[in-house]
Amino acid sequence: MVNNTTIIIRNRSDKEKSIKDAIFAFSGGKKSLLIKGEGEEISTAVEVAEILKNRMYPRLEIGNVSLGSRPFYDNRNRRYPNRNPKYNANKKDIISQIEITLQTKSTA
Repeated sequence: MVNNTTIIIRNRSDKEKSIKDAIFAFSGGKKSLLIKGEGEEISTAVEVAEILKNRMYPRLEIGNVSLGSRPFYDNRNRRYPNRNPKYNANKKDIISQIEITLQTKSTA
């Protein structure tokens, strides 16, 4: 859609700010909103989408949900890569992502 605003959730404390940003976007005339979260913040992204849909704007509907993953880069052990062999054995290779599109219901 043309009127698309993106909200990226980076940590749990972004939840209230994300809800406020979405309220301002819909009050400003936006027709759709894209909420992104990855890793441990997937649940926060889903929670924000459900709060907006069920409590704030009952006229919203979930337009699309996209699941995916990307490579996970860990720069913490760059200096001493073989210092902790157990850590290297359990290192994550990918991180999960979610994208939720909320849009106003079409009146046809």
